[in-house]
Amino acid sequence: MSARFEVDYSEVERLQRKFSQLPGDVERVLNDVLHSYGVENVKDNIKIIMPVSKKEKKHAKNYKSLRHEEFNLGFIIHPKPKYNYLVFPDKALGTSVDKDPDEFMQTGLDASIEHIFEQINEEVERLLREEF
Repeated sequence: MSARFEVDYSEVERLQRKFSQLPGDVERVLNDVLHSYGVENVKDNIKIIMPVSKKEKKHAKNYKSLRHEEFNLGFIIHPKPKYNYLVFPDKALGTSVDKDPDEFMQTGLDASIEHIFEQINEEVERLLREEF
């Protein structure tokens, strides 16, 4: 169970002209935004909709329960090993088998995509203003 974000170049067509105007390494700029703002935004959106059981225990939603892996032009969000039980409500497994999958990991990612591209656009515009 994870939420994976990768830059889909068809989605960045509006940025393509701006990229060509940027001096230096555009890939580094994209990675900087993705690996800082993007990761935190997705984690926040996942936690907003993360389910909480009725049991008296420490719930993943209230703790730093998510980790991430970075790669070129993307990242993956996973629960920390202690919170791997989140797969059960996310995919409707185990005692959640009679329920619909929550798919809160993917839903949290989907809620972040537009914001991530807005942040990339803002960063590119800022760099263009500085350059010119």
